[in-house]
Amino acid sequence: MDLLRAVILLSPCFLVTVLLAFLAVIRYINYRERVLLAQLGITPPEGSFLERLEHRTPRGVLWAGLITAMVGLALLLGLATLGTGPWLLGGLLPLFVGLGMVLIYFVGGGRRKVPPVDETTMEQGG
Repeated sequence: MDLLRAVILLSPCFLVTVLLAFLAVIRYINYRERVLLAQLGITPPEGSFLERLEHRTPRGVLWAGLITAMVGLALLLGLATLGTGPWLLGGLLPLFVGLGMVLIYFVGGGRRKVPPVDETTMEQGG
């Protein structure tokens, strides 16, 4: 029984360590990519990763919502074979989170705000 308690106590620590290691590896890969781009004379994109995330289109929310909802639906159908019970929450939660994301996309208009165009810098087309 002591081994089981040790596993239960150490599992969260192990998972957090794996998560932090994954984030460190991602940052290192990003760093190496920027160094390689600089060595090749290519200008890396401006701004940090978080600043670039702000410029994403809302279409990503739609895709993420659809994928999450479909995974939730698949889990719900798979768990429904066991009968009704609290385990159905494993499929219901992602299903409704995904549907909420799809709803956010449609309520938000599904379009990114476009900055106004300065007409003085536009070229005259013939």
